[in-house]
Amino acid sequence: MRIALLLLLLPFQAGAFWGLSLPEWLERESRQLAKELNSGVGQSQNPNFLRAEFQGGVMSFYYRAVSADAMAPFGAVVEDQTDAVIRGYCQSAYYRKRLDAGLVYRHIYEGPSAPPSLTIRASSCQGSY
Repeated sequence: MRIALLLLLLPFQAGAFWGLSLPEWLERESRQLAKELNSGVGQSQNPNFLRAEFQGGVMSFYYRAVSADAMAPFGAVVEDQTDAVIRGYCQSAYYRKRLDAGLVYRHIYEGPSAPPSLTIRASSCQGSY
């Protein structure tokens, strides 16, 4: 009875408990990608990129937050790009394949003016196709 209640209350953790995970090819690819990004491959695309991590089916990208004060050092006029980022993931065949396989992408910003983290799942793409 307690186990059944636990499974109802914590479906994500229950899935992990029963061994549901990403396909092996995606686990391997994601670990390799994080390793390559952290060694310098592809970082030039975003000068604010800090590091990448892959753990538990979540690919996290860490960025230095840009100050919204255009007069501050490294400041800029900052616009909310959340919808554009989600649309980019959802309209890309590459990312959709990985999202549909269960991979979660997380963009995490660090610094005093950091915006909230952005988490992208397959469900984020509902209505995008």
